[in-house]
Amino acid sequence: MPNLAQKLKKNRKPNKDKAKLKSYKQGKGGSILRFKNLKIGRKYGVIFLFIFLLLGISTSIVANSMSEASDAVAALERRGDRAITIADINSKINAKTNTANQFIQFGGQTNIDKYKDQQEEINQLINSVKSQLSSGKQAVLLSQVDDLNEEMNQLFLEDITTSFNNEDDSLASFSDEFNSLTTETMAFLDGLVKIINEERATAVDHANSSQETAMSTLVVAMIVSIVIGVIMILLVSRSVSKNLDRVVVMSDEIADGNLSVEPLSYQSKDEIGKLATSMNAMQDNLKRIVQNISGTATTVGTQSEELSQAVNEVRVGSEQIAATMEELASGTETQANYAGDLSQSMKDFVTHITQANKNGEEINGSAGQVLSKTEEGNQLMATSVKQMGSIDAIVKEAVEKVRGLDVQSREISKLVSVIKDIADQTNLLALNAAIEAARAGEHGKGFAVVADEVRKLAEQVGASVSDITSIVTNIQTESNAVTNALEEGYQEVEVGTKQIKATDATFSAIQNAVNDMVATIKTVTDGLTDMATESDKMNASIEEIASISEESAAGVEETSASSEEATSSLEGISDGSVELARSAEKLNSVVQQFKL
Repeated sequence: MPNLAQKLKKNRKPNKDKAKLKSYKQGKGGSILRFKNLKIGRKYGVIFLFIFLLLGISTSIVANSMSEASDAVAALERRGDRAITIADINSKINAKTNTANQFIQFGGQTNIDKYKDQQEEINQLINSVKSQLSSGKQAVLLSQVDDLNEEMNQLFLEDITTSFNNEDDSLASFSDEFNSLTTETMAFLDGLVKIINEERATAVDHANSSQETAMSTLVVAMIVSIVIGVIMILLVSRSVSKNLDRVVVMSDEIADGNLSVEPLSYQSKDEIGKLATSMNAMQDNLKRIVQNISGTATTVGTQSEELSQAVNEVRVGSEQIAATMEELASGTETQANYAGDLSQSMKDFVTHITQANKNGEEINGSAGQVLSKTEEGNQLMATSVKQMGSIDAIVKEAVEKVRGLDVQSREISKLVSVIKDIADQTNLLALNAAIEAARAGEHGKGFAVVADEVRKLAEQVGASVSDITSIVTNIQTESNAVTNALEEGYQEVEVGTKQIKATDATFSAIQNAVNDMVATIKTVTDGLTDMATESDKMNASIEEIASISEESAAGVEETSASSEEATSSLEGISDGSVELARSAEKLNSVVQQFKL
């Protein structure tokens, strides 16, 4: 053994062993990672599945052992059957020996027949035992028994029966030899029974050993499975409890305002892993929110100070606006006087523009009526052109269909001609068949009837073909007449289409000229309308300027009063900005409670 170990160490390849070890570690690590990523319920399920697998393996081992024990019991039963059969052979040989002794003493064909029957039974028993023997030694003993049995049969059936019939003196020696063979045979049978009994005892011991092994294996396997299952459940439960405690500690720290706590590091995708990821995300989000609140509070405080400064500057500006408003009041009165004079001059100009605008609208109305009538005529012409086009297409399609009908009727004529030829050939064949049937005599009567029916059918087909031919000829004549009429009508339709298209072009040119005229008139009218509208607007604007100028004076006075009110409001805004700065300081003090 030491030499073998040294040889194995010498033949071992270090590089391959390292690669195998690395591959094993990677596979083991991947399996552990996959197990960690399972949900907690599935982890326990895997453990129970592993326990059931161990129980299944142990059960299969026990089943195998029980099967071996069952085989041993079956072999024991077979050995018992062989022992019984050999005992039966022994008793049959004793009976056969008694029958031989009775023949030696009393003779008789009945004893010979009885001996033969007993011998047949013995041979059947020996043959049945030969197929069941399990060792060479048993087969040798049984073969010797079979040979001795054959010698006994030969001795009885040839020597003893002949000596008894001849009343020979050698009958006694033959009897002694037969009894000696019987004794020897019994000895071999006893040896065979002894060997079988020894094997039976061995089989009983083996069956008992298999049962004990199966029971001990089952007990050990159940204990091992339960111990391994309990250990695995405790390990998983301990891991779950430990990681949950870490999550609870982190939650308590965040609840106390400590956002700088160390993030959870849990490399798994089970429920605890998802909870750890959510806690880490919550910690990051809270940090970001608190930082944003702190920055916002600082910004609010700064902007509150800037707002106070702006309010002071606006107050100074309001005082300057009040002084300026007083100067604007005097200038506004002078502007109102000039605006009144300009308003009177503008009223006279608007009167002349209004009269010109009325005349232009009357011309525009007349031109619109002419354009409307022209458009109606053009639409009717377009409809006529479209209808002529539809008529042209319909007539053209009708001509094509009639032409196609003519072609089809010609094809029908060809088919009718072919059918007529087939009918003639059928009639000729029917006539030949009738002639052949007449030659056949009585045997051809049935065929003659069929030939006559075929000939009648051919004549009917010929008559139908003649009718079809006349009908098709009439169809062709009528289709030719319709084709000629449709072609003449199509030519007339083409001429009408060309003429109506020329008329449509003329109407289009008239419509374009009228459109240009109406556009020109509309442009003039629109210009006058715009002038009247703008004049009215100018007059209204001048009047509005006059009134605004009057109102501006009053507005300036009101603005002065409003600026004073604004000044007082700005004081209130200044107070509010101071309060906002105080609130920002309070918010900063709250945020400082969190540790970032």
